[in-house]
Amino acid sequence: MTTRILSGAEARKATFGLLLLGAAMAISMALGSGTAGADQSVNVDNTGEAHADTGGNVAVGNASTNDADSDQDADADGGDDGDAVAVNAGGAANHSDGEAHIETGDATAVGVAAETSVDQQSEGSGFISLGDQEVDVDNDGEAHADTGDNVAVGNISDNDADNDQDADADGGDDGDAVATNFGGAKNDSDGEAHIETGDAHATGVAADTFVNQTSEDDGFISLGDQDVDVDNDGEAHADTGDNVAVGNASDNHADNDQDADADGGDHGDAVATNFGGANNHSDGEAHIETGDAHAVGVEADTFVNQASESDDDFDHFDDFLDDLFDFDFDFDFDFDSKGHKKTNGEREVGNASSTSSSTVSSSSS
Repeated sequence: MTTRILSGAEARKATFGLLLLGAAMAISMALGSGTAGADQSVNVDNTGEAHADTGGNVAVGNASTNDADSDQDADADGGDDGDAVAVNAGGAANHSDGEAHIETGDATAVGVAAETSVDQQSEGSGFISLGDQEVDVDNDGEAHADTGDNVAVGNISDNDADNDQDADADGGDDGDAVATNFGGAKNDSDGEAHIETGDAHATGVAADTFVNQTSEDDGFISLGDQDVDVDNDGEAHADTGDNVAVGNASDNHADNDQDADADGGDHGDAVATNFGGANNHSDGEAHIETGDAHAVGVEADTFVNQASESDDDFDHFDDFLDDLFDFDFDFDFDFDSKGHKKTNGEREVGNASSTSSSTVSSSSS
């Protein structure tokens, strides 16, 4: 690195320029002139909660209570020599059937669905530019979608079948006697249950955010800031489960009680017969088919553009001093982009960075 010693004329010119700069800054701050400052601030808050539910259904095909009772008593008396026949024919039977179907539709829940567009433009001129640009976007959403929690029961019936038969035959001393019971107790129970759920879609936050900040300052000193803060907070729950399907949960009882008595006396024939029994038949079928479950906490697209241009060379300082002191000043030196002073050079751009309520501000002093 080389060091160049300024000549006496150059040093005096630089010293004079710095003194004028300091004086101009002091005067402008004291008089309130030569400064430009207009802050731009946008705050967007979106908060939402959504619940979509097609579930929580209960279907029962058969919940009946059935009782079948048969009580038969037959008595036959043939006297001293006659024949006697006592017959019971019958029984008790239950037939219970049920079918239950649940089919739910789709459930869609979105906590926050937002499209935010912010455009901030600032133009400043003066000795000092102080305008700030600020954007704050907050999206907070919660979503619940449920097609589950269903209960389907095809048959939950309570069935009782009771058959009670009593046959008595007396043929006397020489007669024949026949006592017969025909019958029984029977339960027949069947059930079918079907559950088919739709899809569940839950999205906590679905947001598109577009932010554009543009600042053009012609002042000598630019102190404006650009700030963008985008927060997306989402919570989502999707459920198609927790389903219960029961084809048959019936309670069945079948009782058959038969009593046959035949008396042929001393010389007659006697026949006592029971035909029947107790029978339960129970069957069931259950089907569950669930849809898809989709849960998205945050689904967001964010676009941010920041552009700042400051034209802070000494030509504007000349113009500022000309207007302030009504005198023709002419300074012909700039600052390069690294902050070194040079004579008869060109100024480099200090800041050019790249990142829509619409705010436009123009201030001049």
